[in-house]
Amino acid sequence: MKQTIITVLLAVLTFTYCIAKEKKPVINATLKGYPSGTIDEYHFHAGKAVVKGRYINRTERDASILNVLGTDLFSNQEFVRMINIASDGSFFEQINLPHSGWVNFEGADIPPAFIAVGDTLEILIDGHQEEATISGSGVTGEVNNIWPRLEAQFASKETRTPWEGMNREFMLEWESRKVKELDQIANAINADTIAMLNDCSNYAKDVLKTSLLAMPLDQILTAAKLWRLNTMDEEGKVNPALTIPASSFFDFLSARQSYLVDNPLMVFAADGDGVINSMEFSVLNAYMFLANDMERWTKSTDSDELGNYKDNFILPRDYDPALHREMLEFDKGHLVSVADYYAMCSDSIRSRFKLNNTGFMMQLCLLHLVLYFDFDDSPDFFLTRKAEELAGAIPQFTYPAICHHAVDAYRRFVIEREGSVRMDASNSTPGDSLFQSLKDKYAGNVIYMDFWGIACGPCRRGMLDQRALVEKYKDASVRFLYICNEKDSPRELSKKFLSENNIQGEHIFLSSDEWNLLANKFQFYGIPFSLLIDRQGNIVEKEIEPTTGMIDELLK
Repeated sequence: MKQTIITVLLAVLTFTYCIAKEKKPVINATLKGYPSGTIDEYHFHAGKAVVKGRYINRTERDASILNVLGTDLFSNQEFVRMINIASDGSFFEQINLPHSGWVNFEGADIPPAFIAVGDTLEILIDGHQEEATISGSGVTGEVNNIWPRLEAQFASKETRTPWEGMNREFMLEWESRKVKELDQIANAINADTIAMLNDCSNYAKDVLKTSLLAMPLDQILTAAKLWRLNTMDEEGKVNPALTIPASSFFDFLSARQSYLVDNPLMVFAADGDGVINSMEFSVLNAYMFLANDMERWTKSTDSDELGNYKDNFILPRDYDPALHREMLEFDKGHLVSVADYYAMCSDSIRSRFKLNNTGFMMQLCLLHLVLYFDFDDSPDFFLTRKAEELAGAIPQFTYPAICHHAVDAYRRFVIEREGSVRMDASNSTPGDSLFQSLKDKYAGNVIYMDFWGIACGPCRRGMLDQRALVEKYKDASVRFLYICNEKDSPRELSKKFLSENNIQGEHIFLSSDEWNLLANKFQFYGIPFSLLIDRQGNIVEKEIEPTTGMIDELLK
């Protein structure tokens, strides 16, 4: 009898232990051997890589240009690199990358590929089979060889999207299962049981492990964003019955902060673009929403004008003691510096999601906010304003890669905005000279320079849309310059498009070397790219669609 009771008690205890164990899974705050430490600050810098290969079984209908598409995840700017395919199907091009990462392709059926600065990416495209084989040197070859098989092994078995039917309970159950998938991957990394990684270099292992972690995280972040969009009415109001607080939906992040929020390697993940952008809009949106209070335009002590300042609490750009006292009195002492303001944003996010520091993802999203250049203000004011915002954010930046890209992006921004200043001959570069020669030929006119390519759909659409504008100003002191790289946009093919679609204006074909000189001068990575220049030769706007109002104002 005693033995029976003991057996029953042991069974009950075992069952209770199993339930407790299931309810409270072991969470690895850090993962053994990950990151390996191989990837340092310099792996996040810009550099060159080679893309080469062959297009076999190609027909006349197949593209003659291969576009490499990607995103600079530090500046949040998309880029395009055009590669010309020779008549025999071969291609070879050295391209600039803002950092190592994943790219997509346009012009052939090629899956996304990882490409590291300094490596060679090799592609064999079969037009008949409509498939491509990807290989390459170094970590580029390792990652592209293993990732398709690794992704298939760990891919989710979920088939129903959580926002179907807008069932709140199902959404929460789905999220719970996704977190379990995430933990299964983390446990496999922690135990070092992923056999496919055994013969990889540490660099490749880090990229592949990060890509695995990013898969379920990207799905959770995307689901949260789509859930919110689908629960909004036409006025943007959310149905209270369907609301899922972000703080509870993303409560899993705090225990896994070291490899989900603090992890710079997310820049190298296959789903890194989705993770970073969804994190910015779903979790770390306090930076964006609070940033609406950053307008500091008033300089007057007039009480009526100060009344319009009531929604702001940032110190004015131009410090004036009297104005400062007026504003402090008006805002009851709540004015703060830009640096303190960003610190408040960070504190708010940390408190809401129970994070213990300002991690990499938080710093990256703040950098995106600072680097948002809308070009609405005059160059001098805008440069000063951006310098102030960058200086205010720098105390939040502790990762060397963030600091590097912040300063580099601002440097390029200053170069672009001050491109209207004519440089002294002693400081002039070949790019300056070429740009000046283009302007001199049309001196005294308002000039619109449009850098385009025959394989660029948005470029062609823009030129088609501008036809009426070109016609309107054909007899005025306005010149529309359409500039392309003859290597990427063969003259015969380009002229055919221009003629068939009646694209007027001045058409300029540059050599690859000339094109690169201007691309380096203005630091544009993709097209379309444009410049609007006044009659004195000063750049007044970049990357805009010209309008009648703009041109008429410049003609005055």
